[in-house]
Parts: sequence; structure tokens; C-alpha cells
Amino acid sequence: MNSNTLLLKVATDLSVTAENQQHVLHTYLRSGLFEEMMLAADRHRDWYNLSEDEDFGGLPNERPLIREGFLATTSPLRCAGFLARMRWMLCEAFSPYGQHCSPAEAERLVRDFVHELLGQNASAWLFASVEPDFLRSTGYYSGEEPLRPTYFAGGNSDTATFIHRDRVCYLLLTNGSP
Repeated sequence: MNSNTLLLKVATDLSVTAENQQHVLHTYLRSGLFEEMMLAADRHRDWYNLSEDEDFGGLPNERPLIREGFLATTSPLRCAGFLARMRWMLCEAFSPYGQHCSPAEAERLVRDFVHELLGQNASAWLFASVEPDFLRSTGYYSGEEPLRPTYFAGGNSDTATFIHRDRVCYLLLTNGSP
């Protein structure tokens, strides 16, 4: 996609519903597991955007990854809305790489991604758009003073999508930062 994208998958102790999804999401974001998964993904990519590489003399983060006082408000997003969001990211959203897919290519990529991720019946899953205020901004677009560690860029291409069914949850994070 035209962004820094992370897909996190977790299992819960209880069935996640439209009524409790925000509570479950907040519990996950506040857990040590979320930060651990984000930092592991960052290290696995050899990016060290979220943590300093201690092997090269860097220091660990002075603050937690999660922004204090976040809301991470969820809004219902139907399956069709999620598919449209994915196509928008590939065809229209700001691209720091200056590239977009053709509508036909985006359609194929979205279809294949969703099939691989959610199986034949994607409409059996629940989707929610999440206000991406739970991670600090780089300040590229928001003018916010960047306090490391940062993830989102503060622009319209920042998205968070919570996808769940029964006890399985995905959190798809994108930031269209240059």
C-alpha cells in the first residue's frame, strides 16, 4: 500500500461483539502485548522507528508507545466500507511513493488480501474504523511536536481498522507518511 502498514492479530478470552469492541480494543491497546507486538514488528523490519537499536548503542524508549489519554473511538464500518477503504488506499490516498494502482489491480489486490485474511465469507466479520489517536504523530502533517516513539503522521492517510469475529481480532494500521 501507499503507507507504513502493520497488521496485528490477537485472540481474546471473550467473544468480541459490536457492543464490546471498543472496550476490548482499549484493553488490548493498554496491554503490554500491543506494545510488544509493535516493537517486534519494527525490529523485524530492521526499521527501529519505534525503538532505538540497542545493539548499535541506542537507548530504549523513554515513554510508552501508547499516547496517554487516547480515545481510539470506534465507528461501525461494514464489509463494503472496509473494501472501499482498501481500494481508496491503493488508488487515491496520498502516496509518499508517488504511485497508485489501477482500479482493476486494486480490486484484485483487495479481493485476494481479504480472502487470504478472512476466508470466503468476509461479511461474517465485524469491522470498525478507529480514530488513530492512540499512537503519537511524527508531526509531518499535524504540526505536532514529535515525541518519540511515533507512528502516525497526522494526515488523512492515517487509518486504524479493527476487524473481529468471535475471539479473533485484527488491527490494521496504516500511515501515509513520507
